[in-house]
Amino acid sequence: MRLRNFITTFAALLVLGGCTIEPPLHLRKAAATKVVLKTSVKAQFMWQLDWQAKWDFAWQTSVLGPLGYSEPKGIRMHVYTLDDTDSPKSHNVYNFSGTEGQVDIFVGVHNLLFHNNDSEVLLYRSDGDLADIYSYTRVISSGLKTSSLVQTLTQKAAAATKAEDEEISENVTFMPDELFVLYDPRHYISDNLDDYEYIDGQYVLRIQGDLLPRTYIYLFQIKLLNNLDRVTGSMGGAALTGVADAVNLQTGVTSNTTVSVPMDVHINKADDPDLLGARVLTFGIPGCDPYDEASVSAAPSGKHYLVLNVTFATGKYKNIRIDVTDQVRALPTGGVIPLEIDVNDFPPEDIDPPVTGGGGFEALIGGWNEQVGSTTIIN
Repeated sequence: MRLRNFITTFAALLVLGGCTIEPPLHLRKAAATKVVLKTSVKAQFMWQLDWQAKWDFAWQTSVLGPLGYSEPKGIRMHVYTLDDTDSPKSHNVYNFSGTEGQVDIFVGVHNLLFHNNDSEVLLYRSDGDLADIYSYTRVISSGLKTSSLVQTLTQKAAAATKAEDEEISENVTFMPDELFVLYDPRHYISDNLDDYEYIDGQYVLRIQGDLLPRTYIYLFQIKLLNNLDRVTGSMGGAALTGVADAVNLQTGVTSNTTVSVPMDVHINKADDPDLLGARVLTFGIPGCDPYDEASVSAAPSGKHYLVLNVTFATGKYKNIRIDVTDQVRALPTGGVIPLEIDVNDFPPEDIDPPVTGGGGFEALIGGWNEQVGSTTIIN
């Protein structure tokens, strides 16, 4: 069983009035109350049990940022009030600065959705159904251009064949930020005081659950063999292909549409100049709930490539494509993917003309023009 990151959240229903109970709750009917959301965050970096044994790259968090998840700085709460047929008849959205806030809510049955609201990259849309919210990021380019296909030593040993050499045409999107979600369906907000705790002069009902990550971290660790100081780093970074472009916040199921997500590539200069490292956040494998093994097994088949830009000592660069399908599919909630590739598979003698400015990633992703589609944004 995979260990997963989690953030525990507590939502407290607070009836105002101190020691004296005011009439609304005694009326035994739908009445306005108050909700105070209090979150206790405990983000643990253990989405892969043996990640530390696999990760050798000297990652400097002060320069490159954290490897794992960070505590959210704000919370958004969606309240779906249900009618007699359990269909949402209203949808109200509340934003909390930090992890505490107060919102109005009525006695009755509600679907409650919580997620962090501290990202400028993540966007939200509703595709017609009041209860369905998807998180996604903007398209920044259409398609990847790749040059050579490279096998890892593991693939060579297994006598694997290289994939057909064709251009990857899926859209390239911004990398999503960390996204944490808790969905609590059919929660009954009671008007019976016996259902509440009495704490510091207030009646409180606690809701407890897990804010699960819904964007997943992959760490790529690339060991260059037979380098002989030929590869000096990466001017253009890399991209992971074939990942989902969005996730349904209620169900946790990712979309079937695939995109490529770019990432920065760093070289381990001081400790091992032949070791490259990269971190990418994605919405994960398309068409499944990454926490559900049966759902992952039933996910649509697809390919995942690491499209990597390498820069040579001559000043030239080359974009190569490495098949990482098996590694990504084995880690649906993220983890470390170590790779060993032979520099002799992509010698600098066969590469494009020297870089004349702008960096290698311009050749990898053409245009970098933001494309904006027609969507409904939930504020």
